[in-house]
Parts: sequence; C-alpha cells; structure tokens
Amino acid sequence: MVNKLSTIFALFLVLIIAFITYWLKNEVEKELLIKDTNNVSGPEFYLRKFNSVQTKKNGDVKFKISAKKMEQYDYAEYAILDKPNFTKYRNKKPYTYIKSNSGKVISGGDEYLFSDNVILTRVKTKKKREMKLFTDQLDILPNLDIILTKKPVKIIQEPSIEIYGVGMKYDNKEGVVKLLSNVRVRYDNPTKKSKIN
Repeated sequence: MVNKLSTIFALFLVLIIAFITYWLKNEVEKELLIKDTNNVSGPEFYLRKFNSVQTKKNGDVKFKISAKKMEQYDYAEYAILDKPNFTKYRNKKPYTYIKSNSGKVISGGDEYLFSDNVILTRVKTKKKREMKLFTDQLDILPNLDIILTKKPVKIIQEPSIEIYGVGMKYDNKEGVVKLLSNVRVRYDNPTKKSKIN
C-alpha cells in the first residue's frame, strides 16, 4: 500500500513538473515571437525636424520640444527622439534649456526622458547666475515643472562653483535644485587666484 501511494505521489509530481515545463516553454516562445515581430517591423510613423509647442490658457508659451527626428512604433508606449531639445518658458522668455543625443516621449507628452550626454542650462536672471547641469539621463515632467534623475550629476554655477552628486530633483517653479546623495562642492575664489599671479 505504501509503495502504491509513493508511486502515485511520484507520478503526480512528474506530471506537475511536465505541465509547468510545457507552460514555461510556450510562454518563452510567445515572448520571443513578439520580440522578433517588433524588431522586424518599422516605425508606425516618423517625423523629421519634429517641433511641438505647448501653451498656457492665455496663449503664452509654456514649453517647446523639438528633435532632429521622432519615430513612433506600434508595439512601444513611447516615441523615440533623435537630438531632442526642450525649452521651458517663464514670463514669455526661455528660462531652461535641455538637450541630449537621444530621448523618449512617454504618456503622450506628459513625460520626456532625455539620455546620453544631457545638458541642462538655466539662464541668467536678475537674481540668479547661469547654471549648467551635466548628466546621463533626465526625466522631465513638464506639467509638474519637475526634472529628476537618479544618475550622477555635475553642476557648474557661475562664477566658479562646481557641485557633484548622485540623484537630483529640480523644481522649476521654485528654481530649486536638490541633490540627493554623495554631494561634493568645489569652490575657486577668483580673487585669491589673481593675487597669486
């Protein structure tokens, strides 16, 4: 009796393992077929010299986004940008410029992901000096006026401040940049340099 039960139990276990193996094999084959189909198919549409402007209710420009080329694929939930540029406006004037080698339009334009040699420039104002930020990736949320990254960043603030950190949140409304970790600051005093020379 014990031998029959152990044999039935072993047979039952073998059947379960066979069923799971068969199911996994089918799932992997489906996934490979989808990837092959996606790689073979070209873009649904593409635009050269893509340019888009979003305005406020009163007609003032809120931001502009442009790219050398934009490609939209059927299977993707985003559009791919080549050499994108993003310009944020404040008081009818450009306030922040962002450019990179590549990017994505996500959620129909609610989010832009810039990558590969990203440079953010905040223009000089009466209260603030020009600031440049360098990183490998920026997540731009234009409707919230927030820019984020988890990557290392380098900030150059005129006249002679360099700031390094990992991770950043830039609240464009407030004009406040918050570095999230590993922050280091290098400050060169130009008056000391001139006295030495």
